[in-house]
Amino acid sequence: MDTEFRRLQLKCLEILDVVDKICREHNIKYSLCGGNVVGAHLYKGFLPWDDDIDVMMTRENYNEFLRVAPSCLPDGYSIRNYDTDEKLTARLKISFTKVMLDNTTIVEQDGGISGIFLDLTVYDKIPDNFFLKHIDLFLYKRSQMVNMGKMPGKSIKNRLRNIVLDTLFRNRRGYLLFFQRVVEFFGRHTKKYTYRELFGAYYFANMIPYRPSVFEHYTTIEFEGKQYMIVRDYIEYLQTRYDRTDFREPKEKQVPHHYQYLDFNLPFKEYLLQHGYDISH
Repeated sequence: MDTEFRRLQLKCLEILDVVDKICREHNIKYSLCGGNVVGAHLYKGFLPWDDDIDVMMTRENYNEFLRVAPSCLPDGYSIRNYDTDEKLTARLKISFTKVMLDNTTIVEQDGGISGIFLDLTVYDKIPDNFFLKHIDLFLYKRSQMVNMGKMPGKSIKNRLRNIVLDTLFRNRRGYLLFFQRVVEFFGRHTKKYTYRELFGAYYFANMIPYRPSVFEHYTTIEFEGKQYMIVRDYIEYLQTRYDRTDFREPKEKQVPHHYQYLDFNLPFKEYLLQHGYDISH
C-alpha cells in the first residue's frame, strides 16, 4: 500500500481514538458510519481504498459530544462546524462537524481545504406526522441551497436562486441554527419517528428514513485491531443506506476519493494564507 495513503489512514485512526476515548468517558454513544461500516464488516478495518473516517450519532449524543469535547481534546485537535467556524465550513459546504488535526493540511478533490479530519454527522428524529415531517424536509432543502451557495450563470433559475440567497438566507449560520432548533423541537415532541441525516453531506442519504431501533442499540466491532462502537443492527443500516445486500464495490469504484494534496506537517491555516484565502472571522 502507498506509504502516504496508509499514513493518512493511520492519522484518521488517531482522531477516531480520541473521539472514542471521549465518548467512553462520558457515556456517549456513537457508531462507525458509511464505508467504515462496510470496511469493518468485510475487512475488519479500512476498505483498502478508503481515505477517511466517518462517525455518526443521534442528536442527543451529538450535542453532548459537542458540549464536552472542546475541553477534552488534546492539543492540536479542534472541533469545526457552522457554529464554531462559519467561514471554514461555508468554504467546505458542510453542515456537520469535523474533528481536525490542525497542524496538518488536506486538499480534497472538490477543492475543500482543512486539516486531516474525522467527519461526525448527526441523525435526527423526524416525525412520522405528515405535516411536521414535510416542514423538516422543506427546511432541509433550503439548507442544501445555503450550503451550496450562489450558482454561476445567468439563467432565470440561477438568478432567482442567488437573489433568494442574498435576501432571505444571507446569514448561513443563523439559518442553519434555526433549522437545527426546529428539527430538535419536533424530535423532542414526537413519539412516532424515523431517523434521518438532515445535516449530512449527500442529498440521497438525507432522504433515507431509518427505523428507530437502528440508532437506539449499540455494540462494538473490530476495526484495525481495536474495538469501536457501531449500531447493533449495522447490516440493516447498510442495507437501508445503500439499498442493496452485497456491499462489495466493483473495481472501478475501488479508488480513493477524498484528497489531491496532503501535508502532515503544515497547519491548514498556513496553507490557506499561503494561497491567498481570508481566514479572519
